[in-house]
Amino acid sequence: MKSIRVTKYNPQNRDEKGHYTLVDEWISISDVGKTYHGQIFTMEQYLATEEKYIQAVEVLMQKTSVNHLKLLDLENHSHETALNLSEGKTIPISLIRELVKMILREVVWGRLVAENQFEIHFGWDYYMYFVGESLTDDIIEELRKIDGLYVEDVRLPYLEE
Repeated sequence: MKSIRVTKYNPQNRDEKGHYTLVDEWISISDVGKTYHGQIFTMEQYLATEEKYIQAVEVLMQKTSVNHLKLLDLENHSHETALNLSEGKTIPISLIRELVKMILREVVWGRLVAENQFEIHFGWDYYMYFVGESLTDDIIEELRKIDGLYVEDVRLPYLEE
């Protein structure tokens, strides 16, 4: 199964094992206000990066003509109810933007699934993965056009059978 990592992390800063080597890097919304590379990390900078991740999800959905995703493995850290989230709930495209924000901001967590097409996984430290046979070269090229995001082929060992 095809899998890619879509992140803000430049692959030039990875070692031979694929580990990111820059330690002075923000990894969460909770890092807003802290200093990185001698500069205070601002909410504006955070929101600009968050928007790129949302754009990547929207590109994937548009290119595969998917108009809803199923929310699986839901973890609700704040007991949020605005989107009325529940395990297995189908989320229409009109609410995906809000849901991805909530996941990236660590309010909730879950996998987003388009059955028989692709899954979107979120990891620690602002990592996002797209997995599925629907990941065509055309989609990957479109994702690579998002300035400030990097798309890397990656093997996810927990998906191997």
